[in-house]
Amino acid sequence: MITEVKDKFYTLEKTYPISMSEHDLQYRLKPAALLNLLQDMGARNIFGTPFGNQELNAQNLGWFLVRYRIEFDKYPKELSEISLRTENRGTIRQTAYRDFEAYTTEGERILRATTSWLMVDLETKSLVNIEQKFPDIKKFEKREDDLTLRKLKTITEWNKEKTFHVRYEDLDMNGHVNNTIYMSWAIEALDMDFLNTHNIKNIDIYFKHEVRYGDDIISLAYVQDDYSEHLIKIAQTGEEVCLIRIEY
Repeated sequence: MITEVKDKFYTLEKTYPISMSEHDLQYRLKPAALLNLLQDMGARNIFGTPFGNQELNAQNLGWFLVRYRIEFDKYPKELSEISLRTENRGTIRQTAYRDFEAYTTEGERILRATTSWLMVDLETKSLVNIEQKFPDIKKFEKREDDLTLRKLKTITEWNKEKTFHVRYEDLDMNGHVNNTIYMSWAIEALDMDFLNTHNIKNIDIYFKHEVRYGDDIISLAYVQDDYSEHLIKIAQTGEEVCLIRIEY
């Protein structure tokens, strides 16, 4: 059951079941599975509004996720379900912001997250000034306890590397690689022993460019004991498409 609270169309709460396939070897929720749930929450919150995916696609417009910041109070483990809350925080010129929180069914908070989004003309690939396009859209107002979206710099050295090929299953409704797949590419570059013995504390992601079907992808990582920095790029062109930093 979906419950809308506070401001209609702006805040949404929902409880999701967690399947066995969404857990890793340590019974932790896989990072890509978590991102998939957050993505679903965001889409549900705008469904049926002027800013929903179908409504925007009809105008050759679409959302492009740019940045993520996730801070874990306690990394989700051995969960049969998870309660999520999302809030549309509003827009400043070309950038829209959305926050998330996750809780156990007992009410214990697991994480907080914040994201930034751009609106893109799907035909021209140009950015849309959201406030000009939708003058009545909610305006962003900063709060004292807001999370900070961090700027990530590309890595110039790495000690892990792995290559992938973009599959049809990796694509979203716009024909681009779904944002959850980038996290899977980053995690797969790490050793199993490292993954089994390190719990994630924070995640920062910067999505730079889209990836399409048929591309070959190189996942590079610089790994230390308490953090890993990741660069995802297209093998054919060397174009950087995503930067990720994970703290443990």
